[in-house]
Amino acid sequence: MSSQYKGNIFSPENFSTSDTTNQNNISKKAKPNIDHLIKKILVKRRQERRKVSILWFTTLSIILTLVFFKS
Repeated sequence: MSSQYKGNIFSPENFSTSDTTNQNNISKKAKPNIDHLIKKILVKRRQERRKVSILWFTTLSIILTLVFFKS
């Protein structure tokens, strides 16, 4: 059983340089800016909380006004 060393077929030396540079450019373009996305999420949540609090305040004030003038 004689086996010969064939070498690492997955080493970067076996790939052409144009393919690896194209893959590097693709991976750089595909990465989103995480900080920007987190900031957008936080801004959306803040706006949603503000809308909900305004809705509750308006509802409560209408109820209190109706109770006050009904008595």
